[in-house]
Amino acid sequence: MLHYDAQVAGRAAWGDRILRVVDHVQAHLDDELQPEDLAQRAGLSLHHFHRVFRGLTGESVMGFVRRLRLERAAQRLRFGDRPVTEVAFGSGYGSHEAFTRAFRSRFGQSPSDYRSTARVALGSTPAVEFREQPAKRCLARRHVGPYQDCGQAWDALMDKGGVLAAQLRQGEGFGLCYDDPEVTPASRLRYDACLALPESLGEVPCPDGCVFRTVPGGRYAVTTHAGSFDTIFETYVGFIGRSLPFAGVELTNDPIVEIYLAEPTTTPPDDLLTEICVRLA
Repeated sequence: MLHYDAQVAGRAAWGDRILRVVDHVQAHLDDELQPEDLAQRAGLSLHHFHRVFRGLTGESVMGFVRRLRLERAAQRLRFGDRPVTEVAFGSGYGSHEAFTRAFRSRFGQSPSDYRSTARVALGSTPAVEFREQPAKRCLARRHVGPYQDCGQAWDALMDKGGVLAAQLRQGEGFGLCYDDPEVTPASRLRYDACLALPESLGEVPCPDGCVFRTVPGGRYAVTTHAGSFDTIFETYVGFIGRSLPFAGVELTNDPIVEIYLAEPTTTPPDDLLTEICVRLA
């Protein structure tokens, strides 16, 4: 049985509360999100919630909400054909003018100019498979920063996970990718290193710095990237930017799931296989 002192567990609990809010915002960007409701979800008074959220994330809670909505709008402009006004209303803005001001402040150009300059050049279109995937409960470690540094999260997961991580070492490893590196600042990119928990596992304490989370089941669009992680973004662009727009599907706000079919630390980069999975609405 793993042992954790009360002080360490207490610090982890604060982070868990804010992570619950971050996950809720990510999944409900189309809903009306009020600070009072988010504070209640964190189990904190509104007075303390603002300070705790800013202290742990570096952003105000509503600044975080606005940033995610604007970054999603940028993705829709870049990959889709929705009118700018529709994208504006879908981002929570009551007018085209207000959206344009906010978008220009964030990206340095108007939505229309961004669409014309950020359009993805035509290229290969990856094959897509549609399949039902069960929900996955996992042990996760959050990384915030450049995606190329996410190996730090895996090292910490194995280290902090202790006995539990060692038991899962041979299990399924996958990553949750929340942000687009061409839209979100590198310092704010979010990634979760995850190890699947076997259904037979009973109640166990959560290691310090980690969380238990469940990746929702449902219908997923899946493609496979063959080769180094250095070129995986090209597959993302072809998959989400060229294949799915013609598939007649709608995407959820869930993070993208990367399933690692080959052990990254022992497999030559050119031989890596990674499934990229997007949950459908």
